[in-house]
Amino acid sequence: MILALDVGNTNIVIGCIEDGKIIFDGRLTTNSSKTDMEFAVMLKNILTINKIDTNKFDGAIISSVVPPIDQALKNAVKL
Repeated sequence: MILALDVGNTNIVIGCIEDGKIIFDGRLTTNSSKTDMEFAVMLKNILTINKIDTNKFDGAIISSVVPPIDQALKNAVKL
């Protein structure tokens, strides 16, 4: 399964893709003041609420038009 994050100025769209199919999608508000840990907690919570097993992730893709939060999101995904 792949975790996909599409970072826009207003929202971060989260998707989980498995075998070429989207099995989950959701949105978080883009906030450039969030820390790595805050993003990690938000991602974990939204995935847990939607019963996504994070142990099944093979990798992640981040597409972003908000460079100030790119590193924080990369670090959050690794946590």
